[in-house]
Amino acid sequence: MVSKLNPILVNTLLAFLCGLLLLWSSTAFPGPVRAMVDRWGAALYFPELPALELRTLVQVANNWVMERKTLQARNSELELENLALRTALQRALAPEPLVASEIIGARVTLRYPDAWWKEIRVNRGAGHGVRVGAPALSDGFIIGKVVRVGADYAWIELVTSSSFLLAAVVDDTWDLGVINGDDRGNIWLLYTPPEKEFQRGMIISTALVGDYLPPGIPIGKIWGQGELRDGFMPQKVVSGAHLTQLYTVQILLTGGAGGVSD
Repeated sequence: MVSKLNPILVNTLLAFLCGLLLLWSSTAFPGPVRAMVDRWGAALYFPELPALELRTLVQVANNWVMERKTLQARNSELELENLALRTALQRALAPEPLVASEIIGARVTLRYPDAWWKEIRVNRGAGHGVRVGAPALSDGFIIGKVVRVGADYAWIELVTSSSFLLAAVVDDTWDLGVINGDDRGNIWLLYTPPEKEFQRGMIISTALVGDYLPPGIPIGKIWGQGELRDGFMPQKVVSGAHLTQLYTVQILLTGGAGGVSD
């Protein structure tokens, strides 16, 4: 153990003695010591220069990244505020339709494989205030409307159904269209003029049409355009809800038409 510790003790003692010698030299001969330090600093400047430049570059890059993240976050906040203002303005420019007095949750109890993209059955019906025409939502996005009602169940037609029709508006441009499915999981915004240019990501929401559905409920986002048909350019829409995994939905209770039993 002693033999192993001797080199450590020797090195420590030498370092201590060197420190004392340097301290004594700096007080006894301040001029030469200062000159020696200046020469060593000048000699080490060039080897240290790349590291200093690299550190500065890293700091600048880090500041740029942080500023970009801040700007992106602020831009997202402004987009949300802009959307809220457009929705409020849309509501103010027309008579307010019948507003839902209550929202109830419902569990999906049946979804036929051969009608997967057409309709679902839920465990809420006329006994719970559900009426035909009431909109159904998931994750805050409309996913269909009630088409048939029993005492304790209701059938909801999905937005991906080819018989589903819903007036909608592009929030960014205020262009109107009709939402329609194709029975294969796709959603289209029909009757948009071909000369209009819609950007991917534009929000689609319910329009001020109908006596059972409040305006401004989000449907999804524009994803792309289809092929020109009958003088109009269909726009493909991606739903904001997970339509392949519908386990629960929310139903807006409105004063629409009465229940219709199967």
